[in-house]
Amino acid sequence: MELKKYRRIAGLTQEQLARKSGVDATLISRFERGSRRRLSYDNIIRLARALNLEPEELVPVADVKKAS
Repeated sequence: MELKKYRRIAGLTQEQLARKSGVDATLISRFERGSRRRLSYDNIIRLARALNLEPEELVPVADVKKAS
């Protein structure tokens, strides 16, 4: 997932994305740094909506299948 890329394209800081999505800023930071490898489906949906993306744009379908 290229969360950092999409967040920057949207012109948002991690804190702004956290407020807009309802996902904790610490979780976003850890995920972007790679210290957290997976996000819940609910958080993927929240982040995608906040970034005006479809969930599939944020997380390739192949990655979702691997996580299942």
